[in-house]
Amino acid sequence: MHVWTTTKPVNTEKLQKAISVLETLNDRRTRLILRTLKEHERTTFLELMICTRLNSEELELWLEQLCDTGAIKMEEADWQARFSVDEKRLSRIVSCTRALARGSAFILGRYFREIPRK
Repeated sequence: MHVWTTTKPVNTEKLQKAISVLETLNDRRTRLILRTLKEHERTTFLELMICTRLNSEELELWLEQLCDTGAIKMEEADWQARFSVDEKRLSRIVSCTRALARGSAFILGRYFREIPRK
């Protein structure tokens, strides 16, 4: 939940997208999928089901969300989809997350220093 004073819809949409990306990447199942994709590079849906032991509905949901974040790519080849990690996009997400973490710690630290103590 954010508590800023602006009500600009663009900021709210961007914030919701950022939260969605972080929540998706923070789930244990998506970490399992990403780890499997990194190990096998380009993997089919069936191979992912076998390696991750997720049922098809659950795997389909998480793959869709990962594709929405841009962390993985889906390519159609030989009548089946193959999934792979988009390393460039994933590293950009990680660096943005680290910058946000550093920034929020800095801002909170400055905020608490400015509050008068009794």
